[in-house]
Amino acid sequence: MEFEGKNKVAIVGVGHSQVGRKLSRSVGALAVEASLRAIEDAGLTLKDIDGLANYPQTTGAGVGPVPGVSSAPLQWMIEGLGIETLRWWGNGGGNISTAIAYGVNAIVSGQCNYVLVYRAMYQPRSGVFGSGSRNSLGDGQAAPRARDEEAYLRPYGLTDAPTRFASSYMRYMKMYGAKREHMATYATTMRAYALNNPNAVFRDQPMSYEDYMNARMIADPLCLFDCDMPVDGAGAIVLARADRVPGLAQKPAWVTAMGSGGFDWRSRPPEEWQFASSGNLGRTLWASTHLGPKDMDGAMFYDGFSPDIYWWLEGMEFVNTGQAFEFIQDGRIGLDGDLPINTFGGQVSEGRLHGIGHWIEGVKQVQGRADNLPGDGARQIKDVENILVCTGMLGHGAGAVLSKDPR
Repeated sequence: MEFEGKNKVAIVGVGHSQVGRKLSRSVGALAVEASLRAIEDAGLTLKDIDGLANYPQTTGAGVGPVPGVSSAPLQWMIEGLGIETLRWWGNGGGNISTAIAYGVNAIVSGQCNYVLVYRAMYQPRSGVFGSGSRNSLGDGQAAPRARDEEAYLRPYGLTDAPTRFASSYMRYMKMYGAKREHMATYATTMRAYALNNPNAVFRDQPMSYEDYMNARMIADPLCLFDCDMPVDGAGAIVLARADRVPGLAQKPAWVTAMGSGGFDWRSRPPEEWQFASSGNLGRTLWASTHLGPKDMDGAMFYDGFSPDIYWWLEGMEFVNTGQAFEFIQDGRIGLDGDLPINTFGGQVSEGRLHGIGHWIEGVKQVQGRADNLPGDGARQIKDVENILVCTGMLGHGAGAVLSKDPR
């Protein structure tokens, strides 16, 4: 059954804030900056915005406890932006992609005309990333406690995301013959893309094959450059109802297909997390459209860790299980390859904005302007018709096909 919202909504504006490591600016200021830029990019004003969505609301990685300072929850943003025209607002559950999906559905159901979706990230000034909600300053980490199933994991070193993803990645390598040398292709390709992206935190730092192979191990076989880079920053997009698109400042990126995938990841061993997420999302997304993997001119896949790319390619049916590590070789994911991937550098080289960067780049590719902003280098895919965007690997995520023309 095709997606009922097919071509009823388009993304018409995108915006980045300043992005960097431990900036001397509040998260609220960054969120407002990205949002105003997205609205201006669309050729709209604040008075046009009647829908607002975000993820997460007040807790989670990259979110501190002080509204406007280390977080930018919905209510604060309504006041911070001075929006007086809201008819709908919502908080996506699991990833920024679900907030986008909620916004699409809100427009399709007639609740609003324009939805601003934003994601703002906060990096603790000290302590561990993701621990910002532990105390009133947004810094530090509470003493670890092993409760419930954690009692069977923490004593053996499975204490955080890198160690758990590393075990899945190691299992993949042993099952299918992949090696770190294969992953070096992804990491160095992302860094090459980032050199052409003025918003990337690594935009001035080239990386060679040797740099990658000699990098410090975080959790074998994940090295430093396999992990997304925590940053301060924000990104935003503007969704518009189809009949409101004509006359806007940018060409539309039409939402022609959507899918979602989620499960209780705590009930499964680490090696099953990623295939369950990408497989469910792929199944629902391709069932919503006549389009398929062969019709995609590029893909923006969430990359909290480099091996996410393997699970996306296989779960989204671009290749069979166990073949992704070979697929990404020989320039296939480069700008002139069979499937350019994460042409902005991904989170491993742009910075961890929790998926909003993937959506922004997907929109810019469809609009044909991925390399026409100040400081941009050549990263526009030729003759783009359809771009696949999929973000969210654990718990819940969503994906869409963004198209140049209604398909």
